[in-house]
Amino acid sequence: MDSRPTAKELLDRVDYDISQLLQRFENIVAIAANKFDGTSHVDAAVEAFQIDVESTALIRAAEDLLALHRLMKELWLFGKLDTLGEDERDVKRREKLEEDVEAIQKALDGGLLMPSLDEPGNSEKSEDTQKSKDTEQSEKTEQSEK
Repeated sequence: MDSRPTAKELLDRVDYDISQLLQRFENIVAIAANKFDGTSHVDAAVEAFQIDVESTALIRAAEDLLALHRLMKELWLFGKLDTLGEDERDVKRREKLEEDVEAIQKALDGGLLMPSLDEPGNSEKSEDTQKSKDTEQSEKTEQSEK
């Protein structure tokens, strides 16, 4: 098993820690928003205990988020965090591209694909080729006349 966390695992941890922070804060606000009539010491103790538990959990969630932040910094600084990582789609696309390149290379090597002289970038070459053919033809006719 790889000890290095993946990007998805790190993002899942960030989402979980943030949701815990929000949930604990909402719980504290909900407890504080309850109307307390102040008649029972037991009710006051229960609410105080609930707020204490929720605030401890809120602190723990914040500490987890800070620890994750530190871990991500360390991974990034020491080169173990792949910030430009490839997902499955990128890997498949790269593999398909490599297969296409190999197929085209085989076709070129096998003589199936020959570069045409009439391509737009080769207009000067085709004119030069035509001129040299015309020159050779005129030289042959001159030699045959002599």
